[in-house]
Amino acid sequence: MRRVFRSTVAEPLSLEKKDRRGRTELQRATAHMADPANLKGYDFERYKDPEVKHQLELLFYGKCAYCESFYAGTQPVDVEHYRPKAEVEEVQGHRGYWWLAMNWENLLPSCIDCNRRRTQRSPSTSPARPLRLLPDGTFSDSEERLTGKASSFPLAIEVGRAVAPADDIESEARLLIDPTRDDPSEHIGFNLDSEHAIGLVLPAASGAAPAAPPLGHPAEDLLTMAAALKVSAMGLVSIRIYGLNRLGLVQARTRVLRDLEFLVELAVNLSILTEEISGHVASLKLRAALPSEIAFHERVAKKLRQFHLSIIRNIREKTDPKAPFSEMAKAWVAKYLET
Repeated sequence: MRRVFRSTVAEPLSLEKKDRRGRTELQRATAHMADPANLKGYDFERYKDPEVKHQLELLFYGKCAYCESFYAGTQPVDVEHYRPKAEVEEVQGHRGYWWLAMNWENLLPSCIDCNRRRTQRSPSTSPARPLRLLPDGTFSDSEERLTGKASSFPLAIEVGRAVAPADDIESEARLLIDPTRDDPSEHIGFNLDSEHAIGLVLPAASGAAPAAPPLGHPAEDLLTMAAALKVSAMGLVSIRIYGLNRLGLVQARTRVLRDLEFLVELAVNLSILTEEISGHVASLKLRAALPSEIAFHERVAKKLRQFHLSIIRNIREKTDPKAPFSEMAKAWVAKYLET
């Protein structure tokens, strides 16, 4: 997950499009929800507009806002409501943040697996059992777990939750990362252990243990775990609810880590070989070797330098925001190449 600024793209005009009676969708939805005869929620449409999808694709370079994987090649994008539009899983009877259903600030692009609730193979959370990826691509220690955001929107304290447009949503103690509101690097990090390369997302250290949750809180087990481990509660809850360590994601991120390790090893060996050949060229010149022999070795050294630069560019490309899992690649480069 990477920090994204909405100001880099224009807000879709279609979200404010009016009907033939001159009403926006928010105005129509407000009238619908105010009528006690309407027991069902409003059927929102504006967020589905192709312009909305296009602008979200530009904003996130065609990647899921949560897991940073490309969705375009394999599945349609889900236009995700950060605050759920029709219900809130953690609060029975909550009608959802319906007034934000067409709000640009509340919309994110998501892959199906981060957005929809499904059973996923996920790693064990026990720190006593080190996790490995086995030769067949599975986890050494894992369990089937329901992940995917769906209508979940937990708060650290179930006090002050907004239920109507006039309520202050900024006072809510959010537990899910929104990369357009939050800096994900403050809450999550990556397993960058070169001895055990496995692409896990980890909650960032918090520096201080968060307060223990009230008894019966929907996310009590995760908040208690965050307090015990002294890690970001927002990071831990987001990783679990979005399913950021589901098997397919970990496998894909691990391939990127191993590609980076291979490219760096190749770059180092090419650099060493180039230096050896350059030294040999200098020796040939001292011995007044045949010009053709000197020219041959100079061409080889030049080609090796070009290969080396190409590999370095390849490594840098993996850290580009347009690349999948770019935040993990950037963290890896910062740890192993820039320190």
